[in-house]
Amino acid sequence: MDPLTGRAVLIVEDGDEYLESMANFVPGPRYVQARSATAALARLAAEPVDLIYLDMRFDRIPRADLVGDHAAATRARNGDPQRGWRFLQNNQGLYILDALARAGHGAIPTLISYDFSREPARWRRLAARHPALVWVSDAIGPEDIRALMLRLLGSP
Repeated sequence: MDPLTGRAVLIVEDGDEYLESMANFVPGPRYVQARSATAALARLAAEPVDLIYLDMRFDRIPRADLVGDHAAATRARNGDPQRGWRFLQNNQGLYILDALARAGHGAIPTLISYDFSREPARWRRLAARHPALVWVSDAIGPEDIRALMLRLLGSP
């Protein structure tokens, strides 16, 4: 039997790309989806998951569904509210990650879709706060995702 069969993977994204790709090219787990931090927290309260696949950028959901301090993001961007919103959208995955950890879900293995190879210091700080986190680039193939999922879930 496939070691991923019966596992639940929560995909947190603002579209359907990851859900469709994973369902089509990484068979085995049962995939569930959430499009925001609030929806992810509700899904985790309703059912346990074995792994989370998290997008970084959320620019297709209503601003009201974004988590993070828009006023602080605006102040940090010279008072420009539009730049503040873009910052929250472009980094929403990290805000969601923090919200999940605060709600007690920080130990769930999480793959975040973002290439930190050019930001090693940022990655080190993030990994120190979230030890169950692994990043993957958008260019990763299904075989590599499957292997990483198996490794994170402790399967052969």
